[in-house]
Amino acid sequence: MMSEKEAYVREWLDKAEHDLISARLLEIEPMVLDNVCFHCQQAVEKYLKAFLAYYSCTIEKTHNVVFLLAECSDIDAVFATVDPLNINAYAIQGRYPGASVSPTSEEASGFYKLALQVKELVVERIVFG
Repeated sequence: MMSEKEAYVREWLDKAEHDLISARLLEIEPMVLDNVCFHCQQAVEKYLKAFLAYYSCTIEKTHNVVFLLAECSDIDAVFATVDPLNINAYAIQGRYPGASVSPTSEEASGFYKLALQVKELVVERIVFG
């Protein structure tokens, strides 16, 4: 039987995976780059929160990937090597009309690679017995 903690961490991982799947909008035409970037940001955020939950840390109500990477790097220094690019711009600002962000396909691809990188780092460090 799965512990309460394991179930909680798995919920974060599942939600992150759903965002990563949604980010595959990058592969279809027309490309909806703002949505791709948003879902990449959400995936990164949720993978990092899953890692923090695994280590029983308090999960801050924040979309700030830079902050979450710093929290994770307090546990494992490998997270300090992750370049968050400017993904924070797509947490909220890029979701509404009048936003001053307009991603390029290269930028969206970079965010997708970032999401895959963070997924790999987190998943290889979360081990359930």
